[in-house]
Amino acid sequence: MTKESEQIISVKGFLLKILIWLPITFVVWYFLTPVILFVLSFLAKATLTLVAGQAVVDVNVYEHVLHIVTPFAAEKTNDVNQGQLVFAINAMKYGYGIALFIAMLLATPDKLGNKLQNLYIGILILLIVQVWGITFDTLQTLVFKLGMGIAETLNTTAFTRELIALGYQMGYLILPAVTPVLMWFVMYQNHLEKMAPKFAKIKKPKKKPSN
Repeated sequence: MTKESEQIISVKGFLLKILIWLPITFVVWYFLTPVILFVLSFLAKATLTLVAGQAVVDVNVYEHVLHIVTPFAAEKTNDVNQGQLVFAINAMKYGYGIALFIAMLLATPDKLGNKLQNLYIGILILLIVQVWGITFDTLQTLVFKLGMGIAETLNTTAFTRELIALGYQMGYLILPAVTPVLMWFVMYQNHLEKMAPKFAKIKKPKKKPSN
């Protein structure tokens, strides 16, 4: 370990550094949205093809959202020709954990090589979290918002509908916020022990002397 990584870390100092870095990482994350969405469009299409079958035929990027293209006919309004039903998913609401995780990495005293390695691993996991959110957002839209006719094509049951609702809630409320923090705890357990030794260290029972 370097002297930098061995220095005493205070909880207040660490949290302050995170707060300082967060606005910067959020701005960078926002401007990288087109690149992130481009990657997510391919990952989401592959995943939705597996879980939704023919209910999703394509995933396109439009501005800051993903457009989910279905084979179903859209409702005809006035003189507008009837076309395919397309709906939008705000994929970035599942991805703010990337900005949080990078801020936590930058606030952690560690070697650059270790940070880069953890960054690659973290972004990969957080992209999977985003795909989870997009997938269940799409499924809950197909099943609960677009009418029974479309929902029936997915052959869902009461149990699978409950799973879709649960998966959507996890992908929206829990995973984006919890995953980056949990990853940091796993990657930097030694730093956690320095900041909060009372909570991180588990006292081992003393061995009884043998007779």
